[in-house]
Amino acid sequence: MSIICGTDLSPGSLRAIEVARALAGQRGDKDVILVHVVETERDGAKGRTALDTFAASAPASPVALRTELVVGTPEEALVSFAETENSDLIVISASSSPATLITLGSTAEKLIVASRVPVLVVRDPKPWTEFVAGKRALRLMLGVDDSVACDLGIQWTHALRARGPVEVVLGAIYYPDDAADHYGFEAKAVVDRDLEVEKLIARDLLRKFGASENVEARALRGLGRIGDHVVELAKEANVDAIVVGTTQKTGLGRLGSVSSIIVHDAAQSVICVPPNANIPTQFVPRLHSAIVATDLSTFANRAVPFAFALTDEGGEVHIAHVIDEDAQIDEPEVLKQLAALAPTSMQRTVKAHILRGEDAARTIAQAAARLGVDAICIASHGRSGITRALVGSVADKLLRATRKPVLVLRPA
Repeated sequence: MSIICGTDLSPGSLRAIEVARALAGQRGDKDVILVHVVETERDGAKGRTALDTFAASAPASPVALRTELVVGTPEEALVSFAETENSDLIVISASSSPATLITLGSTAEKLIVASRVPVLVVRDPKPWTEFVAGKRALRLMLGVDDSVACDLGIQWTHALRARGPVEVVLGAIYYPDDAADHYGFEAKAVVDRDLEVEKLIARDLLRKFGASENVEARALRGLGRIGDHVVELAKEANVDAIVVGTTQKTGLGRLGSVSSIIVHDAAQSVICVPPNANIPTQFVPRLHSAIVATDLSTFANRAVPFAFALTDEGGEVHIAHVIDEDAQIDEPEVLKQLAALAPTSMQRTVKAHILRGEDAARTIAQAAARLGVDAICIASHGRSGITRALVGSVADKLLRATRKPVLVLRPA
C-alpha cells in the first residue's frame, strides 16, 4: 500500500505533501508518491523539470518523495495511477478559500466522484502533523448514515485510531417526520427538535461505531440539505477534519451530493470514502440483542431459539407478537406464553412484547429500531405463487422496512 499526493505545483500543494509524508511515516512507509499530471506528451519534458524543482522545494522529511509525471486528465490519471500502485489513500490540497475549492466539473470534485480509494482534502496540515508527532489528539467528525461508504468510513476511522489518539464525534442529521416514523413515534412539528428521537439516534450511533472511549454522538435536526447541516455540526463540534462516505453520483445528481457540499463549504480537512474502497475490517459488530416475532404458531415459535443463538452471552432477546390496533386479547396471558418460549438454558435477559399495528412488518421494524436491537429473527411460511401475490410475505416486507440484519427461518 502507498500514499499518493496529487499536486498542481502550486504553493498550496505543499500542505498536502506535509500531511501525506506525516501519515506515511506514521505507518512506516519509506516514501510518498508525488504525482503531477500534464495534458499531452509534448508537455512531458517541461513538466518533469517543474515537478522535480517543486519536489526539491518541499521541507525536509525522513519520508522520501518519489515523483511521477502522468499524461491525461488529472482525475482519471490519479485514479488509474492509484490502482496501479495499489494505493490506499490520495491526498490533495484544498484551495486556501473554501468557497473556491469546487465548482461543478472541477478536478477535486471529479476525483472524489471517480476515486476507488479514500481521498483526503487538506486545508490545515497542523492538526495532522501534531497528531502524528504525538503532541495532540486529532478530533474527527464522522458523518453517519446507513450507506456502505459510511460503514467503510467507520473502519477507516478505527484504523486511524489504532495509530494514535483520535477523538471522534459521530454526527447524524435527522428529519423529524422521517425519524419519528422510523422509531414508531407520532410525528411532531418538523421545525422543532425531537429530544426523544435524538436520544435514540445517539444510542444507535455509539452502537454502530462500536467504541465509547473518546467518542461522542450528536444528532442535528435537518431542514435543508444534509451537507449544509454536516458543515454546521462540524463547526459546533470544533473538529479538525470530517470523514464522510461518498455516493459518487454523476451528472446533475452530484449538484446535491453531500460529500461535494461538505468539501466545498467546510473549513476543515475532509476525508471522502467511496463505496467500493478496499478497507480492511478493524471492528467486528457484536450481536448483543435481538427481537424475534412470532404469531404463536408452532412453526413461527421455532424462530425463537435462533434469536438466542444470534446474541452473545448476557445479551437481550425481545419476543414479540403483533396484533391489530383494535384487537381484544388477554394481554397478561399472551405475554406469559411469549416468555415461556425462551430456552431455559440460555443466559439472556428476556422481554416479551405485544405490538399493535395493521402492518406487521412495519410494526416489527419500528419496534426493532425503538428497542435498539442488533438483529431481527422471523419465520417465513414460504408461500409462493398466487398466494404470495395476494397475501404477501411479512418476511419480504420486513427486509424492505428495516435497516437491520434479518434472519429468516424457512420451512423444511
